[in-house]
Amino acid sequence: MDYHLSRDGNELGIFPLEELHRRRVAGELTGAEFVWCKGMAQWEPLDGVLQQQRPPGVRPVWSAPPAKPKVSPFLLVLAAVMLLVCLCGLVFIGGTAVKRARRLPEALGLFDQARESGPSGASPLALVSQPILWKSNAVTAAEVKVRGSEFRVRQYLQGYQLRGERAPGCDELCQGFLENWLAANFGGALHTNLPPLPELSDQLAANPDCRDPLVLAVSALLCGDLHEQGQRYERAVQGFESSKHLAYPKFFATVSLADNLVQLQSQYARVARLDALALQRLREAFEDGSLRPGDQAELGEIFLNGYGAQFFNRSHARVTTLVKERGEDFKWLALVLEGESEINEAWRLRGNGYANTVTTQGWQGFTAQLTLADRALTQAWRLHPELPLAPSRMITVSLGRAGLPEMRLWFDRTLAAQVDYAPAWKELRWGLRPRWFGDQESMLAFGITAVNTRHFETEVPWQLMASINDLEAELKPPAGTHLYGREDIWPHVQEMYEGYLAEPARPASLKFWRGHYAAVAYLAGKYSVAGGQLQGLDGRPDYANLSGWGVDMSVMPLEVAARTGPQAAIVAAAEAGRDRGDSAAALKEYRQLAADETLDAGTLAFARDRVATLELEARLQTGQWVDFLPADTNFTGWFIEQGECHLNPDHSLEVRSGESGHLLFCRARLGREFEVRGQIEAVQTSNRAFQGGLVMGLPQLTDNNWYSFRIKRNPVEGDIASFARHWTKPESVGHLIQAGLTNTFEFRYQNGRAGATVDGQPVLTDVPPPAQINVAADEFYLGLGAFNDQNHTTIRYRDVQVRLLPPPATQTLKSNVGRIVTEDSDGIRPQQYDIQR
Repeated sequence: MDYHLSRDGNELGIFPLEELHRRRVAGELTGAEFVWCKGMAQWEPLDGVLQQQRPPGVRPVWSAPPAKPKVSPFLLVLAAVMLLVCLCGLVFIGGTAVKRARRLPEALGLFDQARESGPSGASPLALVSQPILWKSNAVTAAEVKVRGSEFRVRQYLQGYQLRGERAPGCDELCQGFLENWLAANFGGALHTNLPPLPELSDQLAANPDCRDPLVLAVSALLCGDLHEQGQRYERAVQGFESSKHLAYPKFFATVSLADNLVQLQSQYARVARLDALALQRLREAFEDGSLRPGDQAELGEIFLNGYGAQFFNRSHARVTTLVKERGEDFKWLALVLEGESEINEAWRLRGNGYANTVTTQGWQGFTAQLTLADRALTQAWRLHPELPLAPSRMITVSLGRAGLPEMRLWFDRTLAAQVDYAPAWKELRWGLRPRWFGDQESMLAFGITAVNTRHFETEVPWQLMASINDLEAELKPPAGTHLYGREDIWPHVQEMYEGYLAEPARPASLKFWRGHYAAVAYLAGKYSVAGGQLQGLDGRPDYANLSGWGVDMSVMPLEVAARTGPQAAIVAAAEAGRDRGDSAAALKEYRQLAADETLDAGTLAFARDRVATLELEARLQTGQWVDFLPADTNFTGWFIEQGECHLNPDHSLEVRSGESGHLLFCRARLGREFEVRGQIEAVQTSNRAFQGGLVMGLPQLTDNNWYSFRIKRNPVEGDIASFARHWTKPESVGHLIQAGLTNTFEFRYQNGRAGATVDGQPVLTDVPPPAQINVAADEFYLGLGAFNDQNHTTIRYRDVQVRLLPPPATQTLKSNVGRIVTEDSDGIRPQQYDIQR
């Protein structure tokens, strides 16, 4: 019988009893190690097991040697004394062993606060501070992209060229669409004479001549609306039934349709049928040659890290069996999928609760399944050590049973295959969380180690930002605040950005790095650094770099200009007053600045924007209804993220938008208790469908930290009112009895719940948000916006008014800048953060 051997929380391997006895006698083992095999209730000390389970023909380890004749009395006394000493030692060892056995799950990294450093005695900080070994034969993500491109060119572009329904009216557009999609995602030159990919995707989906299911499947992939996306996948799956295409793109469309239904939280019985069809398509893909042995690495990534991951989680046993049936040609893939299946099974047996809730049987099953995963993944790694997937998944196995030293071992083995393999970096970062094996110091040190590689031709130094994000997730600073400006962090952040800006291999991404650097420097309070980067962008960074930070940065370029100009001291004082709630003092300062025509353009524009928003905030504080639409044609105090806006002479606002809708919001700080009323009119719609409504929170298309209330009409949902996070599912829906092209509305958001009427008809009554957002009260804004159902509309907003409602009985206030002090839930000691806003 084979036994698992563990010392100091690290499993040393699996050995037969005879081998354990031999090593114990030879002194290679101390006897205080722990062993476990199938059938044992728990891990037990090695010596105890050797005494009970002595191999045939072998003496017990601790049995006395054969008695010799004529032993002197002195020797007998001495032997008795030594025996007594040994017994005392055994009692001590036994007591220690019992204590260790009780702590075994913690030593294995299974308690949330486990912190074993391994037999080497190296601390987490020392382990993660070890330099990254950069092997010359290791590939990078850029090189792996080539493999991904070759695979998809064969499946999609060549598949369309050889077997597609190439209608003369759209054949050239279809081929250009596929080529640009491949170039955008896997490298290559774009056809610049074609519309942008999302726009071209929508054009082809709406073109009746475009019936090829492969093109429709890729078009669905690029669609931002879940309902429309599902319809395109439906058309693709149905079209593939009678097409000449090979099975792999059919598999892709089937799996993607099932995932779309899961996201929409509907038709779960249909999902099961689609999964069965996907398995059939996968089998056909192996048989018709669309999947080849050389595709194993790409397939492994698809099933574990790509679009096929959810499908594999639902069907991992059947998928693994199917691949095993392919024999030696697909042995590596079969081993990887087997290992992943065992990991999934291990966590199923353990359960997802805290360690002290796991049963003995749960621990036994968890350990046993991880051992099986170890065998399969280690074999896969030995078969193809040049592929990073198997050793990366071994980091996860080590997390569950061995500890940080073994995780670092498999991390290094992964990087020997691909130095910037993102899943490996993510797994080791997770193991550095305090709930596992690390601490805050080692979390940050790991990011610094990544920067110290100075390989700015890769994404490796960028791991510093991921490490800082992890640290923020542990510290949980208030929404919109960050650690970038901390004294022990900022120098490394600056080194990272400067390194990327100086990297000659990245000239095409210079604009991105400047914009991102400016945003982080602003959040760190390093306004001169932010200003320097903005100068390199002519003061116009991409808004994508300014969103997703938990704070509105739409006016950041103007603010940086004001904070670094001649009036910097006055601006800093006014902003400090605004942040601490002294709006009157801030408004006074900004009115004076806004009246000074001699100011630089940036400071003047910023001051005028602040005057507009602070004056609106002052009117709102009266508790009266306040006109909410923009007050001038410059849209001072507003930010238009999407849509063409026009302010009419009667003060109504018209917004023209395409397939992706429209979004604009007012920079006046509204707070979480308010009600809005007004009128929405669909002036023009290309297909009778339309949407119009409100956005609230921190409305940014690249993030989901906001809610929407919409009145909409489309063929799938009918006439409804919707309350959702972003423009996505799930949502709270009220069905309209009769919706016209012009509708009045009233919307109330109070105590975290929403209510609404449309044309006097109640449509939402005290409903909670379908999902929570994390936005500070002083970063809660209101705006106008809605998605479109792949059509073009002109929406007119008229007589929109807002008023504030009384705040809840209890309210937590916070400062926006400086040192934030919060109290732990147990009230024992406060925790301090040096943060920047």
